[in-house]
Amino acid sequence: MIQNISFNRSFYNNFSNKHFQSPSFGTTNRIYETENGDTIGCNSWLFRNDIDWKRLAKYEISHFASKDKVNIVMFAASDGSEGYSKIISLFEAFDFYEKEKAQKFFPIIAYDIDDEIIAKARSGLINTCMEDRMNLQIHSENYEDYFSHTAENLEISSDTDLYRKKTLKAKSVLTDNIRFNKGDMFEKIQTIKDDSNTILMCRNILGYFEDEKIEKFIKLASQNLKTGSLFVIGDHDTQLTDVKSIMNKYGFEEVMKNVYKKA
Repeated sequence: MIQNISFNRSFYNNFSNKHFQSPSFGTTNRIYETENGDTIGCNSWLFRNDIDWKRLAKYEISHFASKDKVNIVMFAASDGSEGYSKIISLFEAFDFYEKEKAQKFFPIIAYDIDDEIIAKARSGLINTCMEDRMNLQIHSENYEDYFSHTAENLEISSDTDLYRKKTLKAKSVLTDNIRFNKGDMFEKIQTIKDDSNTILMCRNILGYFEDEKIEKFIKLASQNLKTGSLFVIGDHDTQLTDVKSIMNKYGFEEVMKNVYKKA
């Protein structure tokens, strides 16, 4: 999920029209300006297909089998789409009678820098298009275990219209297992208390930074994550930057597409 980040102007001119102004899919898709004039982008959808959610969940369960607690820290949390996708994929990876074992991964600590999107996420409401609802059915036995239909209408300023939009209400199995907070990723990365038991999700945000800032963040991640912890990124990051080589430089090895382990 792409977090609210300040675009440089030339990048914005070349990129934003294509990715932010064409309504069709996703739970959130908007651009806005802050009080100081920064242009901000926010784009999210459920089960974004640049990672294999099912395979990743099974890998995490096996990889952290010896850990009593696993900390999931999420930057660019946006409207909750990625957090909800993560929770569902972990619950669905366990057999029916073992789902309580997923609790050691929760609550997810999710950060974003946008006050409005944090407030919307905390509401438990989420806008969906047809593709989102199809993804929910694909990735869960019964998506109504996680969401209910509602007559409420979630309004997000400057958001584009969704095709066949429906607002859903997240059930407590989701809202009880994630905490939405305001926070700057470059500051919060330095507060992580890791015991080789962290999953850092920083997906589709690094691609908006210049290489210098990307390297700064990955270096901070390397300094604060211990051997065995995971760092998950997205296609937007790998397609627009040299993030893979920077990850390798700072001791992260790719274990599956867009998923890196601290060596």
